[in-house]
Amino acid sequence: MSNTERRQRVVDEIKRRIILGEILPGQRIIEAELTSSLDVSRPTAREALNQMARDGFLIQEAYRGLRVADIHVDSLLEIARVRVALDTEAINEILADTSGRRMADLERVWERFESAGVDSDPLVLHEAHVRFHRGIWEAADNYLLMRIWPVVEAQMTLILAYDQFTRRDARRAHAIHAALMVAIRSGDAERIRTALDIHTMDSAQELAFLIGGSSQG
Repeated sequence: MSNTERRQRVVDEIKRRIILGEILPGQRIIEAELTSSLDVSRPTAREALNQMARDGFLIQEAYRGLRVADIHVDSLLEIARVRVALDTEAINEILADTSGRRMADLERVWERFESAGVDSDPLVLHEAHVRFHRGIWEAADNYLLMRIWPVVEAQMTLILAYDQFTRRDARRAHAIHAALMVAIRSGDAERIRTALDIHTMDSAQELAFLIGGSSQG
């Protein structure tokens, strides 16, 4: 196994623990524990952790090491607004392709999402959700969108992990994504915007309410 593969294994394991709620927002990451449990060297673990810090999964604190990024209500809504804008741009570029190639690419992405259905495994559901949204950006064939995707994925992972932990409603999630695909196929800008608002903004506001309530309780 190459060093790159070992580093990715560390990244994937930390993501898995975040998604399953084994590591919570704000919790410290212990480098020594990773090297022991994953049987990797400290330099490899450090490289993986630094990569995750650059992407926004982790926060570096002076004299305290790394911890999982927190979810704050204000930033949650900011992220949702930016995501709507970027998703709108990606969808516009897909629909502007007169050859139909980009839409065909998106349909294949949707088929993969559909194959996950309403699987009860949170890892499967999470990966399907993230893969679908990455697929929208990939289908747009926009260089800049793909350059910033790792940062967006980090925020999505943290938010989705909390969302799945608090609500775990796979059927609801599937229905919202299906409505978004119907809107994209229609090509109607207003309908697409409404579907994105329901998918992203409304979900963020609901989650912000849950986070706000839990922080006050």
